[in-house]
Amino acid sequence: MKAGHFLHCRDCETIFRPSPSDRAPEYRMTPRGIRTIARDDCMDFLTRHARHHLVTLRPIEPAFHTGALWDASAPTYWQVSDGDRTAVVEGTRSQLGSPLRYRLRAGRVVAERVAVEVPDAEIRRQIDRALYPGVAPERKLAAFCEAFKRVAWDLDPALLEILYDVPGDPTMSVARLSAPALTELRDCARRIFDRADSAKVEAIFAGTEDDPAGFTVLVHQRVRVEG
Repeated sequence: MKAGHFLHCRDCETIFRPSPSDRAPEYRMTPRGIRTIARDDCMDFLTRHARHHLVTLRPIEPAFHTGALWDASAPTYWQVSDGDRTAVVEGTRSQLGSPLRYRLRAGRVVAERVAVEVPDAEIRRQIDRALYPGVAPERKLAAFCEAFKRVAWDLDPALLEILYDVPGDPTMSVARLSAPALTELRDCARRIFDRADSAKVEAIFAGTEDDPAGFTVLVHQRVRVEG
């Protein structure tokens, strides 16, 4: 059985996922010192269900996380197949650090980009650095950020180019703005700032040595089980 596959007992509706840590020893403190207890969780599962109908469920896509990796309350989904049909394995934890508990669900996993978030504070910092720290008037910074939001929120998140996922939170990604959106924001910069300052702001769109991506937005992904 390959790593990452699930074992499903159809008699008990129990799911187990073998892993290299199944045979990791358990250590207990006793009056005589630390006692090492040998373990083999996979063999224990197979022994308990030896007379039952066991099938292997093979993941057919990478895992789908529904929240940040540190969020113990956020389920993880796997689209799986037993060779004849597909289903969804849902993994949940009672708290951070506790083992995953699995259950089988009918349906399929759907991941959708549902919203665009504008990192207001980062945009302000980028403009402030471009013009010279502390020089940009607050009213102009606020005006450009509002224009940025109007343009970004009109974009279809499903069509944006994803640059990378936010570390620790697979439901959020950093995306590049579309070419038409960048053109519209350049026009906004020319209306809000004077010629010299607007040229510096426009240079951010092409990216800099410190920030080669230029202005970016955050894209939120929603994961659900359908059917």
